[in-house]
Amino acid sequence: MFTKNDMIPIYFQLKEMLISKIKDGTLALGDKVPSETELCDQYKISRITAKRVLDEMAREGYIERRPGRGSFVSQIHIEHALSQFYSFTEEVKKLNMVPSAKILNLEKMKPNQDLQKLLKLNDENVVYLRRQRLANNRVIALDHSFIPEKFYGPINKDEIVKGSLYNVLEKNGFRPDRAVESFMAIPLHKEEATLLGMQEGDAVLKVIRHAYHGSQMVEYNYRYYKNDSYTYSIELK
Repeated sequence: MFTKNDMIPIYFQLKEMLISKIKDGTLALGDKVPSETELCDQYKISRITAKRVLDEMAREGYIERRPGRGSFVSQIHIEHALSQFYSFTEEVKKLNMVPSAKILNLEKMKPNQDLQKLLKLNDENVVYLRRQRLANNRVIALDHSFIPEKFYGPINKDEIVKGSLYNVLEKNGFRPDRAVESFMAIPLHKEEATLLGMQEGDAVLKVIRHAYHGSQMVEYNYRYYKNDSYTYSIELK
């Protein structure tokens, strides 16, 4: 079951195995995880080792320990490898979860000078779309998209609620095929914190995306991910 390697402690191997089960959906949000006693019996480990596993998972936000009741999965955790183009909707579906969105803003607007320059627009409108992004009805991210009106077409709220933004762009012949992203940690303002179910000043991961169809930028997007719900990984060679 475990690798006998002094460099990789047993508690760490077991913790990573349980976290993997949370990430792949084997242990879903709200599921009860094995108790210290059950871990000891199942994996033939000491009570000290079992306690350390659960304590660290609780400290890292994967589980919630409820006195007298046990430990329960307390978060949805999405991990994305930075090796290929992706969409939020597709990533959530891959984890056997149900993606959805709550539309906060969907409107045409005049872009400011910076946005106009970035998207290489003249006297053209953009479509501004702001959404709460959910997985299994739990808010994971707050999303802001700016799309030139010529790529978006007529506004149809149902298309976004029932599908995805990229499907709308694909229908019009402008689905993004590549993107450039940058990442940073920022503190939340009050409104943003409320929409994410967090506290004002809490740190989130801000991801800025420039999405292209061929040589044309078809979307400028920035997204705030809850700090306990999303992980990016990259393979270095």
